[in-house]
Amino acid sequence: MITRVPVWIDTDPTVLPGGYEVDDGFAIALAFRSPELRVVGVSSIFGNGDIDCCHASAEAIVAAFGPIDMPVHRGAATPGDLHATPAAQALIDAARRTVRPGLTILALGPLTNIAAALTLAPDLAEQIASIIWVAGRLPGQEFRASMQQTEAFADLNFEQDVAAARIVLASAVPIALTSWTVCSKVHLGRAEIARLGTADAACSVLHGPARDWLDLWRNQFGLDYFMPFDTLAVGHASASGAVSGFAGRAWIDPSSPPVLIAAPDHTAPADARPVWFGTDAGDDFVETLMTRMTTPTSQ
Repeated sequence: MITRVPVWIDTDPTVLPGGYEVDDGFAIALAFRSPELRVVGVSSIFGNGDIDCCHASAEAIVAAFGPIDMPVHRGAATPGDLHATPAAQALIDAARRTVRPGLTILALGPLTNIAAALTLAPDLAEQIASIIWVAGRLPGQEFRASMQQTEAFADLNFEQDVAAARIVLASAVPIALTSWTVCSKVHLGRAEIARLGTADAACSVLHGPARDWLDLWRNQFGLDYFMPFDTLAVGHASASGAVSGFAGRAWIDPSSPPVLIAAPDHTAPADARPVWFGTDAGDDFVETLMTRMTTPTSQ
């Protein structure tokens, strides 16, 4: 019998027609349809869009893939909001209800909600098994999808609330980073998007927006695929995608703007905090992702 890992999803989806990002939606769908995971709650956060957009998008995806009547807890609208938002309070309550080794948090956006929860309840760190965050980079690394891309991607989940990142990095919670290094090695193209169009009704929520996002990547970057970034966090949580990496250390470089860097122990500053950093995904990650997303499960 599988012992299901209790997970909380903190997310900033903008799954909309017209070329908006869809990877949060893919990650939410994968989490609900991964038998190793038990999603105990979902919260929204600003990031890919404003909080109204992200919250409504999260509600639509959870309604499609999650249990009937599972709520989405509304989170921070701006950086630095450490108040007891519904998201922060719900996260605190869920973590305190979870038995050891504790709650795993899939952090798919800025860390504002999580920083608020840790600030409001400092003892909460003992109830969190891990935060898996889509952020960070190797020393000197730029995020470019192709030679046609003139401006590198930002590390938005970090850059949109650096202060929140400092709070979480200063905590004792174990942190895993599934960032560009591993995410850029996973590609979804026309064939994968077509599979969404022939799957169940839930997948229709993702199909049109994913097709539009693929068109955007083709037009802007000259690529016939896009990278489903946030799904790698779910793959790591479920241990189903053969996501591998190294145990190293991470720190915020005081450049302008600041940069979140991770490196192996022997090349990192001595006072940098321990993290796990993802570097590779298994050859079957895409097939596992698509099979799970397009296969309904009983809730």
